[in-house]
Amino acid sequence: MVICFPEQEFYQLPPNNLVVSQPKKPLGEILLEAGLVSIFQIEIALSEQQQSSYRIGEILAYHGWIKQETADFFAEKWINILEKTQTRPLAFYLYAAGLLDKEQLQSLKQQQRQNNSSAIRLHELAVEQGYLKQITIDFFLQYLFNIKTLNNLSFASPYKVIKSYINGETDFRGSKLSQVPLNGVRLKKVVLDESVLRQANLNNSNLTGSSLIAANLTLADLELANLSQVNLQQACLIEANLRNSNLDSVNFHAANLQEADLRGANLLNASFAAADLRGAKLSPKYSYDVFYDQQTIFDANFNPMKAGWKIQHFKKKLNCPKTGQGK
Repeated sequence: MVICFPEQEFYQLPPNNLVVSQPKKPLGEILLEAGLVSIFQIEIALSEQQQSSYRIGEILAYHGWIKQETADFFAEKWINILEKTQTRPLAFYLYAAGLLDKEQLQSLKQQQRQNNSSAIRLHELAVEQGYLKQITIDFFLQYLFNIKTLNNLSFASPYKVIKSYINGETDFRGSKLSQVPLNGVRLKKVVLDESVLRQANLNNSNLTGSSLIAANLTLADLELANLSQVNLQQACLIEANLRNSNLDSVNFHAANLQEADLRGANLLNASFAAADLRGAKLSPKYSYDVFYDQQTIFDANFNPMKAGWKIQHFKKKLNCPKTGQGK
């Protein structure tokens, strides 16, 4: 493991960490992984890029989401930096990327001197002062010094999904999107059947009319999400946060909603036939139609009829006699 000391001129990577050629990633994916933009901002930028001749970095800078020098650093210099066998102090790159200015660096170094301890590193102080996010520091530590943390996530899949959706694709079944921040995304009428979205952040997202049959949404954050007419049949939503979400006409048939939080959610015409709602947090009373059937599992202390829920009756197909065979 490489230890970062601000006063060092260079860091030599150990022999077992020889630098290999890095595949060039799209700028949007790099900025996402570094925690410098959100997936929602990338979605907007990609949409606007289709209607203009501007580069995605220019669009993000125009909106004020990043500095132009930051976009230029990652678009023009980053790949070359990764291929070098020697690295400079972390502060050098943070300054070169426009993430810390001279005044901030001087302030951080002064705090280091006041603490009279080299154990407190400059980048740690930068996070404490709110200059940078921890995810951004982790990104630089991983790629420049081979120091990995539990926060290092791949953003290739979410970036690919968003870009493909902007280009008109809708079938993303089987996608691996665990722990990915997808808050605010608009993915209407897409297919995410059997996708893994465990612990994904879908807060305030719009998935209207989409299909997530047998998707894994365990511990996912779907607060304030618009899931109107979404098919969540056989989906796993254990401990999912669905507070204040729009679940109008959602199909929860045979879904596992154990310990899920549904308080304040709009359940108008939602169907929970054969769903498992043990431990789920529900409102005590509903003034509109919410459906269940005899196979729906509730906690013993929850009476669906008293809460205003209605039994769902499925129509049986009639075996009508063929023409000419009746009496």
